[in-house]
Amino acid sequence: MACLMRRATWLVATAALLAAAGVNGQGFETGQGLLPSGNLRTSDAAGPYDIHLLDVQSHEIRAAQAARNGFSDRDIIDFLVNVECLEGQFDTWGAFGFGFHNNLSMGGPTPVGARKANLSPEALPFVQEIALSEQGHALLTRQAGSVAPCPYIDFDKGFNEWYAEAYNLDWRNGETVEKKFGKAFDPFLNDETFITSMLGLEELGATGNKGLAGILGNPVLSNAVAGLATAASSFATLERKLLWERRDKIVEPFGETVQQVFARVSAMRDRLDGPQLDDQGLVNTDPRHIAVPADAVNMIPTDIRGLTYSRTPQMNINIVTLGAKDGKGGFFPKGLNGAINTPAGYDKMNDGFEDWPSKLTRKVAYEATKSAVGGDKLPPPITPEYNPLSVPGQDQLNGNELAGHPSNEGATHRGLIPPYRAYSKPWRTAAEEASTRGHSEL
Repeated sequence: MACLMRRATWLVATAALLAAAGVNGQGFETGQGLLPSGNLRTSDAAGPYDIHLLDVQSHEIRAAQAARNGFSDRDIIDFLVNVECLEGQFDTWGAFGFGFHNNLSMGGPTPVGARKANLSPEALPFVQEIALSEQGHALLTRQAGSVAPCPYIDFDKGFNEWYAEAYNLDWRNGETVEKKFGKAFDPFLNDETFITSMLGLEELGATGNKGLAGILGNPVLSNAVAGLATAASSFATLERKLLWERRDKIVEPFGETVQQVFARVSAMRDRLDGPQLDDQGLVNTDPRHIAVPADAVNMIPTDIRGLTYSRTPQMNINIVTLGAKDGKGGFFPKGLNGAINTPAGYDKMNDGFEDWPSKLTRKVAYEATKSAVGGDKLPPPITPEYNPLSVPGQDQLNGNELAGHPSNEGATHRGLIPPYRAYSKPWRTAAEEASTRGHSEL
C-alpha cells in the first residue's frame, strides 16, 4: 500500500511538472500556468502514445481544465481553505471537543453546532489521528500563502440538509429530517453518525485534491496537493473499514443500517457532481467497477483500472452546498471565501481538441496529430481473446455500455439492498427485510 501511495504521488506530481513545463523546454516560471490541453495525446521522443482507452482519466483532466477558467494558483489554495476548514473543524471538534487555533482559522468563526462526539474507545484514537492530520492540511494552506479566514460553517443545518437530500426529501419546502423521522440528525451522537458523516466529507477531499493535479500550475503546490490526496484517500479507507465493522448498526434517526445510509450518501454525491460515475458505497455490485465476488466489499472506490477518482472544485461546491447556484447553502449558508465560490461549470469539460502550441520539437512534450496515432484506425477495444473472460467491468473495457446498468443516481448497487454473504446467512431475515420496505430507491 505504501508503495502504491508513493507511486500515485509520483505520477500526480510528474504530470503536474510536465503540464507546467514551457514550450521552450525551460523550467517552471512564476505565473506561467498551464499549457493548452491539446487533444490529450501529448507525446515525447518515445511517442506518440495511444491513450484512447483511458477514458475516465482523460475526462477528469478535461473537466479540470474547464474548471481552471482563469483562476490562479492562489485562488485554488484559497478554495482549499474552505474545504480544510470544513473537514478539519468537524474532525477536530468531534475528536477533541475544540476547534482550530487562530493560526489555522485566521479569525474565522466557530462552526455552528460544533461539539465533541460521543465516540467509543475503539474508534476514538483513529479519529484523533485523522483530525490531527486534517489540522496539518489546514496548515499547508497557510504555509502556501493563504490568509483567507475559515468561512461561516453550520454543522447542524448542513448535515440535516445533507441527509434530507440523500433521502430525497423535499427539504427546501419543509420536508426535513426531523419532520420525516421524528427527530433531527445529530452527527456527534455516536460512532455510526459521526464516522458516516466524516467519510461523507473525507472523500470529497480525496477526490477534490486529486482533481487539482490537472489545475495547479506550480509543481511545488501540485506536489503538496498530491500529498493531500493520498493522505485523504488513506483516511477514507480507514473510515470505510471502521464503518464496515459497524455496517449492520442502525443510524439514528433513519432506522437503516450504516451500509444503507452511506449508500444513499454515495448516490447523492454522484448525482450532485455531474453526469459522470465516480462514487461508490461500502459495498459495490455495479459491474462497471471492481466488485469483490459474494461480499462486494468496497474499501477503496476506484474505476475498473483500480484508479481513484477526481473532482473539480466546482463539483465539490455543488455537493457541499447541495446544488445552490450562488454557492450559499448546505454547510456554507453564507457562501465560501475566495474567488472560487460557486458551482458554475461543475458539469463542463474542455473538448480536449484545441490546437497545440506551435514550434515544438521532439526534445519537449508535443501534441501528436490524430493521424500520427492512427486517426480512425486506432486499435479495437479489448476483447476476451486477449483478456480474462470474466472481469468485473468488462463491459466498460469493451466499450459496450449495455442496457440495464444500475443508475448512476441509484443507491441499490451501493449497498442499500445488501448482497448475500456466501460465508454466512442472508443479510437480513424476511421480517427485517419487510421492515425496511417503503424507503424508495433514490
